[in-house]
Amino acid sequence: MELLKGVDIFFFYIINQKIQNSFFDILMPFVTNYNNWYFIVIAVIVTMIIRDWKRGIITVLLIIIAVSISDYLNSHIIKFIFGRIRPCNELPRETIHLLIGCPPNPSFPSSHASNIFALSVVLIYRYRVLLIYMLTIAILVCLSRVYLGVHYPSDVIAGGVCGVGYGALVIFLYNKIIYATESQKIV
Repeated sequence: MELLKGVDIFFFYIINQKIQNSFFDILMPFVTNYNNWYFIVIAVIVTMIIRDWKRGIITVLLIIIAVSISDYLNSHIIKFIFGRIRPCNELPRETIHLLIGCPPNPSFPSSHASNIFALSVVLIYRYRVLLIYMLTIAILVCLSRVYLGVHYPSDVIAGGVCGVGYGALVIFLYNKIIYATESQKIV
């Protein structure tokens, strides 16, 4: 276990210290802040609904369900089961490049990573053309959390895996409901 923690800390410092630059010092706080994404999210939603209102509305509902499940489970249950201390609260402050406040809540798994991957899985499933865009955004969000000093790399990896699972579960259940509904129409 100590070896894994050591590897995690090693990669944390590579991302947090070694790739530090003035461009990322501006980009990463922007990327990590949910408030900066509202305009883009609203524009994507409006575009989806204008192009195909029924598909767009269903997609938005699936995203809301997936992200709600992700955020609730990670932020209110899983983080407290593991209780992992954030690097900004555990490692010496003078060794961390900390550009935002250090949250007091546990860090494992990352809710930012989980939420963006849950959203991405649903959006990519419904609109395959968004694959590269959503993966780029999801990876940037995950990288930003480590760059900013508030998560270890394993936190965002685990969060991403959880998010993929939540998104996949919502899509699976949606497809089951659609299949059951269509089967009843045939009979």
